[in-house]
Amino acid sequence: MTTWVLLRGLMRDQRHWNGFDQRLRQRGCTVLTPDLPGNGILTHQASPLTIAEYASSVWQQLDEQLAGQAFYLLGLSMGGMIAMEMAKQRPEQIKHVFVLNSSAANLSPWYQRFNGLNALSAWLKRCRGRQLNPIESTIVRLTSYRHRRDIALIERWSRYRHESTPHFSNACRQLWAAFHYRCPASLSVPVSILSGDRDALVNIQTSKALAQHFKVDLVVLAYCGHDITIDAPAKLAHYLFEIICSPEQDVGEPFADYTDLLDEERNYHEARLVQSLPNYTSALPSEAE
Repeated sequence: MTTWVLLRGLMRDQRHWNGFDQRLRQRGCTVLTPDLPGNGILTHQASPLTIAEYASSVWQQLDEQLAGQAFYLLGLSMGGMIAMEMAKQRPEQIKHVFVLNSSAANLSPWYQRFNGLNALSAWLKRCRGRQLNPIESTIVRLTSYRHRRDIALIERWSRYRHESTPHFSNACRQLWAAFHYRCPASLSVPVSILSGDRDALVNIQTSKALAQHFKVDLVVLAYCGHDITIDAPAKLAHYLFEIICSPEQDVGEPFADYTDLLDEERNYHEARLVQSLPNYTSALPSEAE
């Protein structure tokens, strides 16, 4: 049984995995989703000003749960920065680091690391409604490509914000830490860099810079925005499994169900046809539309 630790980023917490953590658990994995100081169940804490301090906080949580057990580490956005820092601090406990749509100040300019124009556009084009928090609606519009108009998702995240809202001061402190983060010169654990080709928040060039820095191939997921775990969870799980399993290993049942993988792509492209061709008649069953 493999153990995974998943780290989210700026002002997000364990509730925002949107079922991706459960997808891994269904395949027999132990999955831990620690919150960062200032977010989620730790919203009462002050957020640190350096990524190294966030990494130390995560290690404190993991020490209580894993007792030195090795694990696979996945970080999204700012979570990817923390994942790299954790691998620098304790490489002996990490089997593999997966960095999704992240960046580093020593490798990429600030305007590639945060697209302010797209953020403004997302605010103006966000979905509106009585049950939709404008900030969460903007975040979904900015970070998801396939689900940027998903009202149910926005409503759910709006409820999360009502239940537990990061303080403005903590949001600023997290931004400061992320913008000043400099990745290590090298890591002694295997590293994989993944990116969505439709990321509106962070330019794909930042992931290319990380891949070049660590001398690894960049894995690009098509039709995915900043939050790949929402846009293509089955595809992402499939890639993760393919990376950690060598061809010589008997992996048994596929880590990501191929039926889920095919359905995910079929449903997405079918939805695009329905939207772009008014006279197109869907071939999918009504419950899948």
